[in-house]
Amino acid sequence: MKSIKQKLIIGILLILTIFLCGILIYGLTFKTYFKKERLLDMQNASIEIQNTLKNSSSISYENVIPSISNKYNVEIKINNLSSRKTVFSTHKNGNGQGMGNHLNRFQVVESTTLENGMIEEIIHDRSTGVNFLSIISTINDFEITVQISINFIDDAAIKSVTLLLNIFIPITFIIILLTSIFARKFTKPIIDITMKTAKISNLDFSDPIIVKTKDELGDLATSVNILSNKINTTLTELKNKNSKLITLIEDEKKNEELRREFISSISHELKSPIAVISGYAQILNEDLPLSSDDMSYYINIINDESERMSVIVNDLLDLYKFQSNTFKLNLKKVCIDELLEKIIKKNSLIFNKHQINLSIDFQKSYSFCDEIRIEQAIQNYINNAISHVDNNKIIHLSIKNIDNSILISVFNSGLNIPNTYIENIWNGFVRIDKVRNFKEKRVGLGLTIVAQICKLHNGTYGVINHCDGVEFWISLKSFK
Repeated sequence: MKSIKQKLIIGILLILTIFLCGILIYGLTFKTYFKKERLLDMQNASIEIQNTLKNSSSISYENVIPSISNKYNVEIKINNLSSRKTVFSTHKNGNGQGMGNHLNRFQVVESTTLENGMIEEIIHDRSTGVNFLSIISTINDFEITVQISINFIDDAAIKSVTLLLNIFIPITFIIILLTSIFARKFTKPIIDITMKTAKISNLDFSDPIIVKTKDELGDLATSVNILSNKINTTLTELKNKNSKLITLIEDEKKNEELRREFISSISHELKSPIAVISGYAQILNEDLPLSSDDMSYYINIINDESERMSVIVNDLLDLYKFQSNTFKLNLKKVCIDELLEKIIKKNSLIFNKHQINLSIDFQKSYSFCDEIRIEQAIQNYINNAISHVDNNKIIHLSIKNIDNSILISVFNSGLNIPNTYIENIWNGFVRIDKVRNFKEKRVGLGLTIVAQICKLHNGTYGVINHCDGVEFWISLKSFK
């Protein structure tokens, strides 16, 4: 496929070739055309001389004929046929000479009789080698010869063609050079645009087109750059949305699995106490002979399982409220260190019962929050710490002011949480060991509730494994 640059150069060369052909045609036809025009002038000159000889005396025509010679730029000679002498000649050497004096000098090469009776002759001058074109006519007793040099015609044709060629050759060189420069300048933006569109087709949007011309090509380059940027922006947005969609689909799959596990866990959690209550209630209802100790044992089991069901239902209701858009926080300025001291007092009996080695590190801090819900979250952390503390029985509570945030943490000595469970522990009914201790009034929703409470407060939460235990933390915005 030929490029535009090649096509432009070929087009210019074709035009130059046409001009060259014109020059050649001019050179080939110039002599014929010039001869035809000169013959017409010579015939007109001969007619005017005839009219002059008819109407003028010898004295007057000798004054008129030179003006006719100058008018038509011809040589004129008049011979008297009777005396066979030249009576008038515009050539000085020809006056008064006899007609026969030049027979040996001049040779008639070609002779043609014209329609008006005049004779056209081509005469060769042996002495000079010059050829003459002559028109011969007669009137009364006079022979009129009008002639011009044919060599002049050939010389004029050669010189004119040579002049044209001398002009044509440098102009051709200049035109080809300028065409090459113009073609390169003209085609460069087109090449840049073509390369850019090829990159766009391969989803490569780098290297914008730089075209400084303020014409249609400049407008086209600008439009291609705008199109490239829009496609790039659109594809980037589509990739981001596609990535988000993939993430949402994956999250939805995970959520679906969690929902199934959640429902399964609820069913398991509720089925067990219901079955126990139903079984012992039937025993009591059958009026079997039971001792007071047996009666008391059965009733205590029913009470424990009923209390366990109450805990499950209450946690589920709390979780539903936190996840719904209808729940509203009761926000106010709360002294966090005083809140934790109050929580410690409430749990003092439990700490003593489990022989917990409790230590605290509190900094004075305030936050704009729902006091009851933050207490609930911290209490869940403490319950979780008591359940997982090891034989060292160490629990450490701390409050630190970090920039504009308050960091509340609960540490317990014990085993680390495996990395595979770090993200899942915030989902409902998830336990690391998968073993459910039904004597504990815990169903695995505590950390899920903590996560929801933190989200409602625009706070953050997390867990850190230490070499000697595990630390759960909450971060809230400080309020001064």
